[in-house]
Amino acid sequence: MQFSHSHLRDSKPAPRRQKNEPVFGIGWHAFVNWPQPVGKAPAPVPMIDGAGKAIANDLQDGQEVEIVSWRPKAREGLVYQVRRTTDRTEWWIAASYLRRLRVAAPAVDVESPK
Repeated sequence: MQFSHSHLRDSKPAPRRQKNEPVFGIGWHAFVNWPQPVGKAPAPVPMIDGAGKAIANDLQDGQEVEIVSWRPKAREGLVYQVRRTTDRTEWWIAASYLRRLRVAAPAVDVESPK
């Protein structure tokens, strides 16, 4: 006997976490990773609220935040609830927009072999 599952969509595997994406524990401190291009107007860090809607914010590259909680998002990747240390405001931010060091690591220029 065969069963028809025509009402179900084909499932796709969720993308794996990037190997270079940082992982933080609750209570840890991190820094916003949002360097701005030289000569262009500053753009806000892409952030969401608890319901997943985009929100305006005034976070800047290098600002210190505390990790309050985290949430696995299958398709979007890992997101963290962060609290800015200066004024205690909170947001949800993707792991890719956080780093462990206050200053971003310099970009490595890889030369091709000659």
